Amino acid sequence: MKNNANLLTEDFLYELYRCCMEHDNVCSIMCSYMETSYLPDRDFISLQNYISKFYKEHGMAPTPNVMSQMVSTNRGVSSLLDDIRDYSTDVEPEIILEQFEEYIKQVKFHQALKEMGEFQAQKKEEEAMKVFDDFSEWKSNFGFSKTDFTDVAETFSSRYAKNKEACSGNSKLPPVTRFYIDQLDALNKGRDLRGQLTYLAASTGVGKSHIARWIGKCAAFEDGLNVLHFQLEGKQKEVLDAYSASLVGCTSYQYETGDLSNDEMDHSIGIIKKMAGSIKVKAYKAFTGDVPTSNIKNEIEKYHKVYGEYPSIIIIDSGDLCTDSSGRKWSEKGERLKRIAVAQDLKKLAEEINAWVVVTYQTTIENREWLNDETNVLTEYNMSESKGLSRPVTHLITLNQSDNERKENVMRIHIAKARFFKRGEPTFKIATDYDHEAFYDRRRSIRLIVRKSAA
Repeated sequence: MKNNANLLTEDFLYELYRCCMEHDNVCSIMCSYMETSYLPDRDFISLQNYISKFYKEHGMAPTPNVMSQMVSTNRGVSSLLDDIRDYSTDVEPEIILEQFEEYIKQVKFHQALKEMGEFQAQKKEEEAMKVFDDFSEWKSNFGFSKTDFTDVAETFSSRYAKNKEACSGNSKLPPVTRFYIDQLDALNKGRDLRGQLTYLAASTGVGKSHIARWIGKCAAFEDGLNVLHFQLEGKQKEVLDAYSASLVGCTSYQYETGDLSNDEMDHSIGIIKKMAGSIKVKAYKAFTGDVPTSNIKNEIEKYHKVYGEYPSIIIIDSGDLCTDSSGRKWSEKGERLKRIAVAQDLKKLAEEINAWVVVTYQTTIENREWLNDETNVLTEYNMSESKGLSRPVTHLITLNQSDNERKENVMRIHIAKARFFKRGEPTFKIATDYDHEAFYDRRRSIRLIVRKSAA
């Protein structure tokens, strides 16, 4: 929202209170300047009172989880908190503070207009003019003073304590830090992927589903993580059989046709028993139209209800078959905006449930000759329907493969965007082994690196 926009809306208050619960300095200013007469109803007033009480007692902003516990017996405020989570966006605190100052001015202006109107109705012109003059004088002097802003040094200890408390709470969750591709893992340097959104984009036939299942399989088998895989295209049996084959290293054909010997089957069962994590699949058979992100969120809540926890990794194959949660009917011209809205919904979802959301995405470049030129790589700039897509995502990683590379079972991975990687990270080549449901063939990939270094 721009500062000169109408801020007297619930949408702005959702953003304001979300920011208030995430940043101590915003909370401090809210407690100092927000008056009950500035709020639209008793639920907002109650929320403000809860926050002010907590800040006065602890000297820091209450987190959304803390607030949920505090207001659990107040149905109205609990519902309001849900709306704040569902409809607010992540806005920089500096912008919110500017807008909050403008919000107060707009509230006071409307209050002054109302009071002036009442005096004029009573034909009390002098009193009406006094209200106007008082408002003008107040406005000229109003503004947040420098003492309302948080000093880094003075709040060093309290902020550290809050960070430590937050990390201690998250330590109960298993770490999610790997892409299971050596070069990407080296770039990520063990950084936490929870709350992040990764898009894996490729043209048709390159291997989007393979990399999705590779991440799911490795996460469950190697790191004991719980994975929830949404299959939006293809049959459920296909994805289940492909996952099963990848777990034991056989071909999909062997598993699908029951072509494993008794010894091979006994060995495979032994491998499956060693898997500490889990892979759950939700497949959409004959869905008439795109799957709304709200539907995906509802299925995740069902998962939470059944298993008592959220999955650590959510995989969506393929994201271009999603629509956003607004219920809006997008036209062909609005396709780009729809896909950005979907990514915004999924990033918000990743943050809310503290999981890594991985989304495959099919590009629509049809010029085979362009793809066969191995100096070219897919980016958000040459995927026409996807310009702007990189804004909400943490990583936009593209899979690039020419006809010759397909014959050799290799491809180039390009990092079009990675919020926490260094800019200009190089494109690198990996080897694949789709016959055995392995997206990443580590041994052959290492040989490619050695061969390149020797050259």
